[in-house]
Amino acid sequence: MPTADMILYNGRIHTMSARGTLSAVAVKDGSILAVGADSDILRLSGEGTERINLGEKSVLPGFNDSHCHLRLTGEGFTKLDLRGAASRGEIVERGREYLRTHRLGEGEWLVGFGFDHNVFPDGRLPDRETAEAISETVPVLLDRVCGHVGAVNRAALRAAGFDEKTVIPGGVLDRGPDGGLTGILREAALDGIKAKIKKPKLAVVTEQLRAAMALYSSLGITSAQSDDLEGSDFDTILAAYHALEKSGEMSVRVFEEVQAARLPVLERFLSYGLRTGDGGEWFKIGNIKILSDGSLGARTALMREEYSDDAGNRGLAVYAQDALDALVAAAHGAGMQCAFHAIGDGAIESCVTAVERAQAKDPRALRNRIVHCQFADEALFRRMAAAGIAADIQPPFTASDYPLVRSRVGEKREKGAYAWKSLLGSGVHISGGSDSPVETPDPIWGIYCAVTRQNADGKPENGWRPEQRLSVEEAVRLYTSAGAYVSFEENEKGTIEPGKRADFVVLSRDLFDIEPAEIPETRVLRTIAGGKTRYTAK
Repeated sequence: MPTADMILYNGRIHTMSARGTLSAVAVKDGSILAVGADSDILRLSGEGTERINLGEKSVLPGFNDSHCHLRLTGEGFTKLDLRGAASRGEIVERGREYLRTHRLGEGEWLVGFGFDHNVFPDGRLPDRETAEAISETVPVLLDRVCGHVGAVNRAALRAAGFDEKTVIPGGVLDRGPDGGLTGILREAALDGIKAKIKKPKLAVVTEQLRAAMALYSSLGITSAQSDDLEGSDFDTILAAYHALEKSGEMSVRVFEEVQAARLPVLERFLSYGLRTGDGGEWFKIGNIKILSDGSLGARTALMREEYSDDAGNRGLAVYAQDALDALVAAAHGAGMQCAFHAIGDGAIESCVTAVERAQAKDPRALRNRIVHCQFADEALFRRMAAAGIAADIQPPFTASDYPLVRSRVGEKREKGAYAWKSLLGSGVHISGGSDSPVETPDPIWGIYCAVTRQNADGKPENGWRPEQRLSVEEAVRLYTSAGAYVSFEENEKGTIEPGKRADFVVLSRDLFDIEPAEIPETRVLRTIAGGKTRYTAK
């Protein structure tokens, strides 16, 4: 056997391919050479071998975030941060302070992200007045944490050419009693105004991706399935990733999602000749991302029945069924995996129906997935399993959303909310992500939420709907082998076995040997991707 480039020994290595632990792993040319006992693996060392004494710390396969937004996460380091704002007044204060400390160029917008109006004393959304209290001259966009509803000032409406006559299919421009625009925009209307903002240049996008990957490496993440490619920005995003890959700067393997809201956008992307799985070791083309509804917090998630706290409102259907069928059939026929943003049971049913119809005409095992999959029932889960549709869940959403669920949908429908054990019991494959920057990308926090279904304060006691809690093993698999499966890479990564990528995370504590409440205390000590150390704790 050849001499190893790197050996990690004296550890507790959870391979996730078999129960129990081993103590050492050898790496050669970026891949796993061997796994076993110290005495056997250390024989593979030579003069140039890097030996890392783990000090009995635990090792897992590198974490895989199965749904996130890398570029937007990187952009968050420079935009107006509204996370944690406790009122509309605090949003105004933060916005004014941002303008005092940042110089915006001509035509640039002030964009804030991350507020949650459900924590405000009156629960009201920011509107045009809130945005105009920040500035009446600079275009201002305030984006809710979910990214599905936001508010703008009149300067932004003018810059975008939006007025009372504007109609956006799949979107809503809220109006006041006088019929005038309130500045609140929902779904496609919000996306439409975002599209009017000047796109960042290649150098800026590249730096945003660098920043996001550095953050991800510090959290033990070695793979990410990222939604960055949008119709108007294909070339810039692809160029940034290809440049980073060529220069050897990528520390995170990326499976890139492609937003395709309508057939012309999908056809434009397909004209590039790229398909799911195309690419190299560090960057691959992933799935077609289809947004079929909105969010729970904004009451735009599409439900079969009206919201319990908003009579007459079932949410927003981004597509009529025939339009969704046509989009899915085109992606399916091209061999592209589809990932559906679908939160409400109405949206999930519509997406499952579209996949069933495409497969009936042209059977293909594309491992399509429902991203979020927050409200459904076991009949829908069984249909998902039969159609080979996975669920791409975000465990941190429970900590954020559980106080809202019953008021939004009532006690009966709450039983079908975030039903992870029921998904598994129905035979649905589930993987785990963060939706960062909507939630923190920290997989350790995600594992804690999956195992406890509690927030950082340990509430609610015993967890929200504790019958749906996952075991530690199930939760770790969400972020390792399960994530590799949905990107067709289970033979390349996700477990620690000879021949697979040398992607590891070294942790300060063994997640399998501590109380669930202690999981958030675990720190990432070292992240290794491709056989190279990408992060070490200071």
